[in-house]
Amino acid sequence: MDQVVLHLSPENIEEDLEYYFSGERDKNNQVRPDRNVYSMTPSSSEIDFTLGDDKVANFFFPTAINSLDRIYIGISVSLYANYWGASFLLQLLKLVKPGGSIILPVYPEGQAAEKGFWSRSFLENIFQSRQLWTGFSNITAENDGVMSLRVGRKWPAEMPSSIEWFFAERSNLMLSDLSQDNASSRQTLSAEFQAMSQLIWGSYSLSASLEGVITDFRSKDKATRVLTIGRDYGLSGHDSKLSPFVSISSAKSIQLGQHRASWLQSVNNYFAPHTGVDSATVALEKLQDIEAFDADVIMFSDVLNDTSVADYQSVIQRAWDALPDQGVLILREDAIAHADAVQQMQASLEHYAEVHHYSALAACQIKENYEISHYSLAVEEKLQQEKVDQSKVLRVLQKTS
Repeated sequence: MDQVVLHLSPENIEEDLEYYFSGERDKNNQVRPDRNVYSMTPSSSEIDFTLGDDKVANFFFPTAINSLDRIYIGISVSLYANYWGASFLLQLLKLVKPGGSIILPVYPEGQAAEKGFWSRSFLENIFQSRQLWTGFSNITAENDGVMSLRVGRKWPAEMPSSIEWFFAERSNLMLSDLSQDNASSRQTLSAEFQAMSQLIWGSYSLSASLEGVITDFRSKDKATRVLTIGRDYGLSGHDSKLSPFVSISSAKSIQLGQHRASWLQSVNNYFAPHTGVDSATVALEKLQDIEAFDADVIMFSDVLNDTSVADYQSVIQRAWDALPDQGVLILREDAIAHADAVQQMQASLEHYAEVHHYSALAACQIKENYEISHYSLAVEEKLQQEKVDQSKVLRVLQKTS
């Protein structure tokens, strides 16, 4: 049986496998993997592997359609129950053989809702296979905390998204960049692939966080204008615009600093029919070059890399002043890499409004006397550490008159 398990990193392999091998999770031996299971992560640089070797491959690497019996999602992979997560599951479904399945952890309804993770009912609602008036679920309840997703009577509807863009365009973009650089070595190809996989993996948590903040702070019956500023080529904004879980009228994006022009053009070309010209991504060299902030929600992400603290604070002030009443400002910077700058930023933000901290590991707010639970003990430790060092938390402020 050809089986793969998706892990967050090699360090999580043992715990992830134990979860599925445990008799507590699968007393009837319905979904337990066999010992030939193959491990994959989103950050591996391996581009030369076969199932059964001793390598840990990248789970974004091209895999033949209908080639796998089972795909297990490890508990370390905090797959969000947002538009990106649903589209990712749909892409994985294409890789399993007829009769095969994707097996993933699900949380009790309340815990799932607070963290933005999958619950049984949410999974069933999205992947319901319908034929005329007859409903047939693609979801099977196997045991506590584990669900199995398979193709039912017909395929779920396609979901245009950043993950679909990635799977459709990665080969062309890699070959294009390699030919322009006149480089064809395996090492260069590996680096190019890893850069693309890191881009798409990073955008998924941003889109989940953005959707979570909009749900918490914006009225559900009023469309929201979004502006994202960072280095993800606008992917998080596009996914949020397409998401049926939030109401977004436009999602403009600004790509800062050095970037691959072919990637930006590919993103805009792909999303134009789905999100419209109002949601195109434009490139700017410097943060100070931004002329207008016409949005209800403005998100800055990873923009401290090549700008001064003074310029950063100046732009944040302009963005805050431009926000309408009930507008929301979201800031995410690496507090470890930019410790002094983040401390200064935190101090200045407290003069604007109350600062709410949102986790980068779970799509929910960090509260002082509340611990975020998780199936993975390793991830729980990271959540506790995140609460202390605030490494990549999102700082969220709402403007009120």
